Amino acid sequence: MSRTIFYAADFHGADVVWKKFINAGRFYGADVLIMGGDLTGKAVVPIVAGNGSFTVKGLGGEQVVSPDEVAVVEQQIRDKGLYPRRLLPEELEALQGDNDAMARVFMDAMTASLERWLDLAAERLKGTGIELFVMLGNDDEPSLDELLSSSTYGVNCEDRVVDLGEGFEMVSCGWANPTPWDSPRELPDSELGARMEAMVRQLRDPASAVFNFHVPPYGTQLDLAPKLDSSLKPMVQGGQFLVESVGSAEVRRLIETYQPALGVHGHIHEARGATRLGRTLCVNPGSVYGEGVLHGALIELRRGQKVKYQLTAG
Repeated sequence: MSRTIFYAADFHGADVVWKKFINAGRFYGADVLIMGGDLTGKAVVPIVAGNGSFTVKGLGGEQVVSPDEVAVVEQQIRDKGLYPRRLLPEELEALQGDNDAMARVFMDAMTASLERWLDLAAERLKGTGIELFVMLGNDDEPSLDELLSSSTYGVNCEDRVVDLGEGFEMVSCGWANPTPWDSPRELPDSELGARMEAMVRQLRDPASAVFNFHVPPYGTQLDLAPKLDSSLKPMVQGGQFLVESVGSAEVRRLIETYQPALGVHGHIHEARGATRLGRTLCVNPGSVYGEGVLHGALIELRRGQKVKYQLTAG
């Protein structure tokens, strides 16, 4: 009685990483795919039409491309986790300085990208027997939850108990304790803990459960991030970047209290690794989405046996 899980998180809009993730189930022989939050990208890249060419305004400067090249450049932008948007010069001028209009363009881009991702998942996974569980992360707009729940394939697993098969259940939460970035889905740690514990109490057997919590437990190698100064720049001492724990004390408390079989986490891209809190294996595969590389964790759950894992990259 076992289940093989492939877990990854923090794609931040990178098309190529989502495609690799959807293909990972068959590649690694997984029964279950879990995407642990932070689906959407961080910016729109204007591509301005004019004089028989297009000017790409972003990616470290301006780049002029021909009509034959523009589709390739657009895909390169999507693969980096950004959203290309073709505009006429007057449309770009109208957007500049209009924060509400820019927000609508960004929301439209995120929505269209997520719709494409969900359609691709349905196309690639239907009939394979591979289950797909997805949730939003702290960097994702809350309004996207409805779109995620309407997917024709896959399950929006947040804020509920889901059955993974073979006697294993999972609870999921993509919200975070406060960050310096004031992201869309943050809560005080005490409220975050209460939200998570309400789900945990619905489990039949926490000892055989998976805690899919986007934020890693505090004070572990899984939550070490660069220490920032007041201007949000990484601090350096003696030529070395300083790091500090930024995870959730409540996540740690819940893991230590209930001792689930597995905790899967993301959020801190640099903190790739695994650790144990008592009997619980906790894993953060990390993320290098901007390089087009999928970091993941291949995990085997087997009743009555120690959880096995392998960190993957490809």
